[in-house]
Amino acid sequence: MEIRNGANGLQSEAGTIRKTIVFRDFKKMTCIEILDDSRREIELYWYDWYEQNQQLIMKFHAHYHPDGTSKEITVYDPFHIQTDTYRGPNENFRELYQILEFIRLRQLTLE
Repeated sequence: MEIRNGANGLQSEAGTIRKTIVFRDFKKMTCIEILDDSRREIELYWYDWYEQNQQLIMKFHAHYHPDGTSKEITVYDPFHIQTDTYRGPNENFRELYQILEFIRLRQLTLE
């Protein structure tokens, strides 16, 4: 329905793009992308999908966790999917277009 500038109260800045996608059902996805030094490719990302009430549906991330993070979490770095009850590898939905298509198809099956 709409793509808003900014995510989680922060605006984009040099090397970091922040957007919020608002879907027709008013669910939202916050999108944070860190660009490589050439600013031609996305190096890291955090795409977090929420219900209208801000309850997490699913996170699609591509980043490494900091040193000292438990092996149970870092085993899936850099590409991982997370819900309130699940954390696992993300082998299929690694680009924003693929993630948005997954969301669209999931919504169609729930209607």
